[in-house]
Amino acid sequence: MKKTLLLAALLLVATPQAFAAEWYENGTLHNESALEWQDASHANKLATAGDLLAAAYQQGSLKPEIANKINGVADIRPLAETLVSQLDDMFKPEADEAANRKMFANQKVNESAAMLLIMMGWADMS
Repeated sequence: MKKTLLLAALLLVATPQAFAAEWYENGTLHNESALEWQDASHANKLATAGDLLAAAYQQGSLKPEIANKINGVADIRPLAETLVSQLDDMFKPEADEAANRKMFANQKVNESAAMLLIMMGWADMS
């Protein structure tokens, strides 16, 4: 009986939610092209944007007014959501598949994100 209760308790705890990744985990788009971004899940985009912003923060590359708002990973999420939205707009697919490939095959996520950080006034260029 004890073993059955223990097994039941373990199964209850070991649900898929117990193994679900946090919003900032498993981003894989850092060095990918805009074409990969276009096909990626929102979760992958968000995790990648979070990684890019965390790296900029750790390197001291964000303006103080942005960096001072970050006290933990939760504070990066709204910034990452904004960056995802901006990258989605930047990488909006062309209707024609060939034109889309031609337009976005050589645009890199990390380079485009850096450009957006500058354009949004988030990057410290001093």
